[in-house]
Amino acid sequence: MKTVMLAAVLLLSLYCRSIEEPAADERFIVLGPSLVEIMFVTGLGSRIVAVDRYSEWPPIVQELPSVGGYVDPSLERISSLSPTSIHVSGNSPVLHELAEVLCIPCYSYRFDTLEDVFAVLDSLDMRYGADAKKYKDELEMRLDSLQYLMGNTEPVSCMIVVYHERGSSSMTIAGRYTFFADLLSSMNCEIAAPAAGAWPMISAEGVLEMAPDHIICLYPGRTDTTAVIISENDFWVELGFQTSSVHCLFEPYIMIPGGRLINIAERICSCLL
Repeated sequence: MKTVMLAAVLLLSLYCRSIEEPAADERFIVLGPSLVEIMFVTGLGSRIVAVDRYSEWPPIVQELPSVGGYVDPSLERISSLSPTSIHVSGNSPVLHELAEVLCIPCYSYRFDTLEDVFAVLDSLDMRYGADAKKYKDELEMRLDSLQYLMGNTEPVSCMIVVYHERGSSSMTIAGRYTFFADLLSSMNCEIAAPAAGAWPMISAEGVLEMAPDHIICLYPGRTDTTAVIISENDFWVELGFQTSSVHCLFEPYIMIPGGRLINIAERICSCLL
């Protein structure tokens, strides 16, 4: 089926771009909210001609054509936009195959850790210049200032709950190999999580065993904030935690390590002070 789809795209594309004199790389197809945000804050947004259905920031992104999602991209739509390169968060074999058909490059990026984000910025700086290095320098400088701010307090441990269904005694948390762990480490704090697993699921008993100083519950984009706060406070107080150590964050970008990564770090820091 995949071969048939790629063959159809080949027919739609009319002809392959000449490799003797390649066109300037200025028509990007970009899939992945983190990557789209990074592209815009580094000055590459004007080159983007289409994004995935999940990208929403900055607001101008919502005016761009959508080419589907990571697992179900519209190959015909991508081809019709005559891109000069495809950029995707993670590895997508079908998009790499499409790029081969169109005779254009397809670049893959990772956003699992803070080191990954820095590697993305280095790649964009090397390939396109723009403001990638400037944004990286700003991010490092801001993290250093947060580290100094937190350095005046006792080291604390923090558990970041990324999914907790109301009434359930189990939850999914951020593990030690995530950008959340790296952000906490950069602020002289440590993440409370099992030794293995990027996004482990643990029980309430497991939380008690780790005994974090702070618990941050993430509810990106939720508007029933009062109900969520009451529910979480009731749950954690029953387990023996103080309400002052339980925090809920509702920013829609809180789990997207992209152009607003500094904001994520600042919001986490505000909970720990």
